[in-house]
Amino acid sequence: MSGGKGGSQTSEATIPEWAKEPTIRNLARAEAAQQIGYQPYMGPDLAAFNPTQMSGFQNQIDAASAFGLGSPGAPMQSLGQAQDFGGVQGYSAFPIFEQAQQELAARNPEQQAQYDALFGNAVPEHKEKQRGSNSKVGLGAEMIYKNSLLGSLF
Repeated sequence: MSGGKGGSQTSEATIPEWAKEPTIRNLARAEAAQQIGYQPYMGPDLAAFNPTQMSGFQNQIDAASAFGLGSPGAPMQSLGQAQDFGGVQGYSAFPIFEQAQQELAARNPEQQAQYDALFGNAVPEHKEKQRGSNSKVGLGAEMIYKNSLLGSLF
């Protein structure tokens, strides 16, 4: 067997001076953005059929009935009423999402509380604090700096 002989190597990671302050600010911004809860899309997901299209569907049903073929009745009987979104007719999945969230909270309040706790926690105040140069860093960024791996790199 042969053994390795020789010295050891040490490497050190350093962040360039020009990147320190922007990195701290970016982390503070990410921390603040984390506090914003999930924002679901509440607009239309699917456009509703216009009156001309509805008339075409009805004409097809009437033609099928004229030749003795079965007809489903109304063309869009199972789709439900379209909603108005500022002059645009359409369908939105948001009411279903909202209903599912309420159902989760009713069936498993602990899980819902854990999810809710991910967002909206109190963010440290961003009081301006002078930090070495002319740049100002918020208190939140200063806390991240001190309590993170970055603090040991700077």
